[in-house]
Amino acid sequence: MKKRSFLILFALMFAKMNTNAQNNVTNNIVGANHFIKSTVLNEERLIQVYLPPNYNDSEENYPVLYVLDGQRFFLYAVSLSQSFKQFQLTPEFIVVGINTDYPKRFQQLGDGRDVFIEFLSTELTPYIDSNFRTNDEKLFFGWEFGASLVFNTMLSNPRLFDTHLMASAYPIMEAIDKLNGVSTLPTNLYFSVSPDEYDGKHSAIKLDSLLSQKNIEGLKWTFLKLDAEKHRSTGYPTLYHGLRNYYKYYQEFETNNLQKFINAGGLDYAYRYVKKRANRHGFSPELSLWSKFTIIRSAMRAEDFYHFETLLNALDKEKIIDGLISGNMEYAVSHFAAFYVRNNRFKESIKLYDVLLKKHPNSERLLNRKRDAINALDNHKSKN
Repeated sequence: MKKRSFLILFALMFAKMNTNAQNNVTNNIVGANHFIKSTVLNEERLIQVYLPPNYNDSEENYPVLYVLDGQRFFLYAVSLSQSFKQFQLTPEFIVVGINTDYPKRFQQLGDGRDVFIEFLSTELTPYIDSNFRTNDEKLFFGWEFGASLVFNTMLSNPRLFDTHLMASAYPIMEAIDKLNGVSTLPTNLYFSVSPDEYDGKHSAIKLDSLLSQKNIEGLKWTFLKLDAEKHRSTGYPTLYHGLRNYYKYYQEFETNNLQKFINAGGLDYAYRYVKKRANRHGFSPELSLWSKFTIIRSAMRAEDFYHFETLLNALDKEKIIDGLISGNMEYAVSHFAAFYVRNNRFKESIKLYDVLLKKHPNSERLLNRKRDAINALDNHKSKN
């Protein structure tokens, strides 16, 4: 009897828990579906539109990323937009997913490409621009037959999109020949292929070879070889790296590798970067405090005292120290002090600990480290 009562009680508790769980369930909605009655295509097209989280609370105008095969890549593009924004790698952008149905997809993006391009230029992009706050920046991505459409759109209407991102473009072999008659192409092109793709690989190699030999004015292009990918996976890294490439000057300058920093041009490279960033995106043309810190940090990570001291002085040592402390980045100054100790520069280390102790006079950790530095200095003097 007791066992039966316990089972009944347990069942009631489980039912209640299950009911509470159901009551807390909400739909996970990403963007909205728009149905566009297309005169050009003579059909109704399903378009997915994602707006940045702060869209309704701002007056900002946004770039638009148009993604072919939205049923496959729309959610991935939205995820990238959110991730890039979190880490300040790109501006936020509106994502437009253009769904395609199989097998009709192959005809519309293949032999029917001219009609589809007309749909893009005369119906879809005007619809997005008139219904949402967009700026002048439009990006276009496609995979496989979609990439072929992206390439043909670039050839026929190069100003419709600012950058063209192509993964495993096929078929484009004949379309590539059209570039022989082109001297100016004011746009950006980013294309990729996996070595396991036969036709796509030959097309990409042909395109890379032609662009390398022919200087097309205004065209900025990059070819990415995806050695670890297969045909069905090339779209994902291409979209990621293509967006990063297009917005390569959006991120605040930083470096984590001293040798790469030196090979790129050192401080001259850093100054060129921030100027290009300012011209492209309107940021300050000066190196930020964070940027300067990462440059110096790269020398510490490489255990290279010469470049640490040289870069720190070149970037105005006193100004950096004051900025780090006033900006609540005392940990960085503490790292500098510890690096001085590791390189037997005890006096410099003690000076930095004194600066830190002015702000935190009762810090046992700082007092102990200063004492250790003083003892190390005394021992060093006695040995010499």
